[in-house]
Amino acid sequence: MIAGNLEYVMGSLPHLSFKDTDEERSKVVSLLQKYAGPSETGKGIIAILDGEAGKFLSSGSHRIFQQINLASIHSETFQKSKNSVLATFSTYVLALKKGVQQLRISRKNGADPSITKKLPLSLVPGTPLEEEIQLLKLQWDQLEELSMGHYTDFAALCIYKLKLLLLLRWWSFDEKQGYANFLNSTKKTEDGG
Repeated sequence: MIAGNLEYVMGSLPHLSFKDTDEERSKVVSLLQKYAGPSETGKGIIAILDGEAGKFLSSGSHRIFQQINLASIHSETFQKSKNSVLATFSTYVLALKKGVQQLRISRKNGADPSITKKLPLSLVPGTPLEEEIQLLKLQWDQLEELSMGHYTDFAALCIYKLKLLLLLRWWSFDEKQGYANFLNSTKKTEDGG
C-alpha cells in the first residue's frame, strides 16, 4: 500500500468476515503485517492500518480515523460527527450499552424472562462470553447495514476499522481467563466489595 489512493487502499485490505478461526485470524493479521515496512515491524495491525490510511487522508480525516476505538465510539464526539456513518454507529452503540445495562439490572433483580424479552435488547441467555459475542455480532450487523453505498470512501474505511476492532476484541477473548475474572467479580459482589 505504498502508492495509490483510498480506492486502492480499500481494495488491497484483507476481506473481513465475522469468524473466529485460525485461518481467518492468520489471513487478516499476516496480510496487514505485510503492509508494514521494515521500520514498522512489530507494530500492531491497527497502528499499521492507521499509518497506511494516513497516507491517503487529509490531516483532519486522519486524526478522526486514528481516534476510532471501541472504548469511546459511543462518546458525544462521535455522536456529533459530521460523518453520518460514525454518528449513526456511535448512537447505536450508546443505545446498545443502555440496553445491556437494563437487561443486566432486570436479570439481577430476578425479573421474569417474559419481561426481559420485552426489553429493547434481548440476548439469548448464555455464558458471559457467549453473550459478549452476541453483542459483537449485533454491532457487526449494524456496520454491515451502514456499509451499503460505501465502498471506497472515508466512511467505508471507518467501517473497516470498526469491524477489524470488533474482530480483534473477539479474537482476544480467553475463555479460561474470562471465567476466572467472572468468578472473581462474582465473589467480590457477594462479599459486598
